[in-house]
Amino acid sequence: MIQRFDLDSPDDLSAVLQRTTQFGAQIGAFPRRTVYGRARGLVPVGEAIPDKLVQPADYKEVIAECHADQVFPVYHQRESWGPPGTTWDQNGLNYCWSWGLTATLMDLREREGRPTVQLSPVSLGWLVNWRNAGNYLESAIAGAKERGVCSAAYTPDMHSLRPNRFKDGWEEDAINYRLGEVWDCDPRAMLQHALSVLATGTPLYIAYDWWGHALECVGLRWDEKQVNNVVWIVRNSHGEKDVIELTGNRGLPDEAYGLRASLT
Repeated sequence: MIQRFDLDSPDDLSAVLQRTTQFGAQIGAFPRRTVYGRARGLVPVGEAIPDKLVQPADYKEVIAECHADQVFPVYHQRESWGPPGTTWDQNGLNYCWSWGLTATLMDLREREGRPTVQLSPVSLGWLVNWRNAGNYLESAIAGAKERGVCSAAYTPDMHSLRPNRFKDGWEEDAINYRLGEVWDCDPRAMLQHALSVLATGTPLYIAYDWWGHALECVGLRWDEKQVNNVVWIVRNSHGEKDVIELTGNRGLPDEAYGLRASLT
């Protein structure tokens, strides 16, 4: 069953925040450091696809088409690394920034028709000197572009932050799963940019400042009763067996990056 949370409801908001505490994680995603579009390796959405931005009058129609044609990434992951019943669990680590990015990268690879390979979020631990610590999304993106994310076969314990326990060759393997181009969604036009990216079948790496949390957005759903008429469909990393849905004013991400291409 898909869990739905109205983030304008104090009870639902408390339930979301308690899940973070329950799984032992604290603030995992730090607020953005750079001005929109200025971080190295990011391409502003409005400059990358100006002729393909979805216009507000077309939101409802485009969202319906993306579900009818199974364009949204939620349909990719159901048939690849994240079918119903699969859990994606950071298990108390403050590594939501890595779990969210790794999930997004795996769904990007599925969109590109590449072989399904389970990747290991802990292999990005070098970005925080192997500490159990939060990180900036821009830092995680830069690290995945530079050195990649190794396959899970090289980290038998998916939650170990001790690289000496990884199998030999993990760094060489990670190079095979590097991140390529990345779109940067403008916070001033977040819904328009997010939908424009998702409508290409591209997953979004997102973060919420109020939650201190990073995760993956895999689609939107139209609902006339909701803020901006949309429901955000996300893949979380707290052990859920399916996607969750977020509504309300807090449902709009503070950061969103569309992973455009992977390198192998």
